Amino acid sequence: MKFVQLKTIKDLVMLVASSPATNVIQHMENSGHIYFVIGGTLSEVFMYLVKQDEPVDGSFITYNSYSGEIGSSLKISTEPNMNSFPLIEIENQDLITKETLEKLSQL
Repeated sequence: MKFVQLKTIKDLVMLVASSPATNVIQHMENSGHIYFVIGGTLSEVFMYLVKQDEPVDGSFITYNSYSGEIGSSLKISTEPNMNSFPLIEIENQDLITKETLEKLSQL
C-alpha cells in the first residue's frame, strides 16, 4: 500500500466531494488523528490521508459547495449547498500494515 499525505482536512474533503465512488472518511488514532480514504487501481492500493493532533468534532465533516467552507456536525446537514461526509471510526483493522503505521507515526 502506498500513501499520499494531503496538506489539510479540506484537501481530503475536496477529494471525497469530487469522487463518484467514495463518500465516507475513515478515522483512526495513531500518534495523532488520521483521517483517510482508500482508493487505487486493480494492481495498487492508495491511502489518501491527513494527520492532525486534534480530532474533528462531530460525526460528519460538512462541505458547503457554494462557499467552499469546511465544518463539522453531529448530524447530517440537509441544507441545499451542503454535503455531509460521515466519519467512520476504526476501532481495529488489518488493512494497514504495521510498517505503514510506523511510517505514519513519524509524519
